[in-house]
Amino acid sequence: MKNLSRAFRSACFYLCGSFLATAVFPGAALLLLPGEFYGQSFTKITSGSIVTDGGNSYGAAWGDYDNDGDVDLFVANDIQSNFLYRNNGNGSFTKITSGVIVNDGGRSFGTTWGDYDNDGDLDLFVANDDQNNFLYRNDGPPNFTFSKITSGVIVNDGGLSYGAAWGDYDNDGDLDLFVNNKGGTNNFLYSNNGNGTFNKVTSGIIVNDGGNSRAASWGDFDNDRDLDLFVANTGPQNNFLYRNDGPPNFTFSKITTGAIVNDGGNSHGVSWGDYENDGDLDLFVANTANQSNFLYSNNGNGTFTKITTGAIVNDGGSSLGSAWGDFDNDGDLDLFVANDLGSSNFLYSNNGNGSFTKITAGVIVNDGGVSQGAAWADYDNDGDLDMFVANAGNTSNFLYANDGNNNKWINIKLVGMASNRSAIGARVKVQATINGISRSQVQEIAGQTGFGSQNSLNVEFGLGNAAIINMIEITWPSNIVQTITNQSVNQFITVIESATAIDIPQGAIPPRFELAQNYPNPFNPATQIHYQLPKTAKARLAIFNSLGQKVRTLVNGDKPQAAGFYTVEWDGRNDTGERVSSGIYFYRLEAETASQTVVQTRKMILLK
Repeated sequence: MKNLSRAFRSACFYLCGSFLATAVFPGAALLLLPGEFYGQSFTKITSGSIVTDGGNSYGAAWGDYDNDGDVDLFVANDIQSNFLYRNNGNGSFTKITSGVIVNDGGRSFGTTWGDYDNDGDLDLFVANDDQNNFLYRNDGPPNFTFSKITSGVIVNDGGLSYGAAWGDYDNDGDLDLFVNNKGGTNNFLYSNNGNGTFNKVTSGIIVNDGGNSRAASWGDFDNDRDLDLFVANTGPQNNFLYRNDGPPNFTFSKITTGAIVNDGGNSHGVSWGDYENDGDLDLFVANTANQSNFLYSNNGNGTFTKITTGAIVNDGGSSLGSAWGDFDNDGDLDLFVANDLGSSNFLYSNNGNGSFTKITAGVIVNDGGVSQGAAWADYDNDGDLDMFVANAGNTSNFLYANDGNNNKWINIKLVGMASNRSAIGARVKVQATINGISRSQVQEIAGQTGFGSQNSLNVEFGLGNAAIINMIEITWPSNIVQTITNQSVNQFITVIESATAIDIPQGAIPPRFELAQNYPNPFNPATQIHYQLPKTAKARLAIFNSLGQKVRTLVNGDKPQAAGFYTVEWDGRNDTGERVSSGIYFYRLEAETASQTVVQTRKMILLK
């Protein structure tokens, strides 16, 4: 029961404004195992290269790079080649040994997945100390190998980099990148040009502060629909908080008042999360040198209150990694903290009233070690969060499988269309009745957590004893707000950013012509093709086979289409209604206006 079959996992709801396809499984409620005290325990995985490789590991990032419905894992190592583990879908992993992504050597500390070229698969950035950073472009189906990017400032800056975070700070539909550097070196910000290249931002306080920065994370702390940034510094040195000033220039203002930027500290990790379920992002900061960690409660008005009571801020230690996640599926965010110098790691269970209980029993908090980064993901697709911990000192890494309990859950994958394809920065709100009380939870998809690490890009909500989900509300980086109601619990769903004009806020116009990667891809029997028009145009959309012969006309351009977002489905049939054979196909968009004609082509794979 612990591991689900690939066939079961691939059957989920595909949503794009309205339901595209529905599959109902009466047995879904049987996926969770009976719990133990405090919800459930964890089983330490002891076999497989993912936990026996040894290494000098610092950062870890979960991401489904091969688009097969289960999350894979990348681990960043110092003075050693990095690790990539492909999820086999049965609870085990295969270590990837070929390709530049695992044979580069290097001094890697942090890593982050994100689809920077918006082609439908995850690319990877790796932050290195004392050498140039790495950027790997995912080559996509059928093999999902990687090409190393060697040109451009983003991979030729050198530096003393310890971490990085993807985020679309200027809300233009593609992922930008912030890189934090140690040793008083200025941090880096790279703006995505939308064509696979980046421009280095050189003006503004955010890239001219100096600092001894060990971690950074984007988060919209003031709820104004653009990403702000927190940077954790050691030294001791005060940490940085930058507020995004939004359109039209998307510059940043440095926050200089409040404990959150005046506490000093030896900070190494940072994690945003709404642990109070009040609709705004709170902040946890992990500190080393036997300094207690910091927890700041968001007041909802742009300021924070420092929490001073409870074990969560009085444990001392040598903390680096941290990650929020509802491990017991009771409807609020719990916290895992990774500790160095032989100290056991910390797990704090959220009591639902703003306080936490420290978990002291179980292998997950009694392993000791030299732990650095930590990240949550439901790697075995059974509805609860599992934990991976990266260890330095040539010791093996830790993987803990969550044994589960009877609480309900929902696991949501988002696919951006007008927004960046990875949906980083999207905010998801779930409302359900738990223990007789209507409760709302909010999570924001992030490009980084804690120290050099990244949780799964899926959002996983615990629902306690809820019988149904009353509402799922998604606020995309594009400012499109999508609402889905009356959803069953205990299911995996995929939500594609709505391409219907009714969901576009007044005044929102696509920033450019774009033909998106089809989804799903590879596919059988049908797939969705999305495109956007920034102005009125005659659009023609057609399918071609590998010989260049037209197979199907989907949009014939007989009349102009207004500026907006559009979705077309292809059912694998030609113009005469016959189903075509499996293989590689191309789809081409021609958009003609009075002043120009734009032509874009993408590749897809039909499987049978």
